[in-house]
Amino acid sequence: MIITDNEGLPIQTDLPTATTELVAAQVTSLVGRAKKVVEGLQEGELHFLKLETDKGEVLIAPEDAWILIVLQGASG
Repeated sequence: MIITDNEGLPIQTDLPTATTELVAAQVTSLVGRAKKVVEGLQEGELHFLKLETDKGEVLIAPEDAWILIVLQGASG
C-alpha cells in the first residue's frame, strides 16, 4: 500500500523506498492522464483505476488531496 499526495510524494507506505518512489511517480502520471481522458469524454470525474497484471492487481483511488495505491498479488 502507498498513500501519496497529488504531487506523487509518498505520505505512507509499507513497501521499500525505491519501489515506493517508482510506483508513486508512475501512478501519479497515470492518474493525471486518466483524468484528462475522462474530461475529454465528458464522463464526469475519475474515481478509481484498476490495472490487472500477470502478478496481480494495482488498485488506484485518487482523491482531492491524496492518491491511495494498493498492490495486490495474484491468488492461486
